[in-house]
Amino acid sequence: MKKIDDIGSIISDIIKDLSIEEKLDSSKIFSKWPEIVGDEIGKKSKPKRLTGDTLYISVVNSIWANELSLMSGQLIEKINSFVGREAVKNLRFRQNI
Repeated sequence: MKKIDDIGSIISDIIKDLSIEEKLDSSKIFSKWPEIVGDEIGKKSKPKRLTGDTLYISVVNSIWANELSLMSGQLIEKINSFVGREAVKNLRFRQNI
């Protein structure tokens, strides 16, 4: 008799075979931003792109860019904890939401 695998394990195997597991984990940064950083920061900022280990974040104004820059260490810790690995080492802020 054939062994029947559940769809979840089949998808998990495909993701591992395609080596896209890290990209899928990193995509959580964009889809769950307010959940990661909190509602207040989530309303004033938005992640734009992840290049290597640097996350580029758009903010509403220079005041928020400065404030979040001062909080970089805490934000990086929250992001990496949420993703489950060290995906981000640097943050860059730009005003243009």
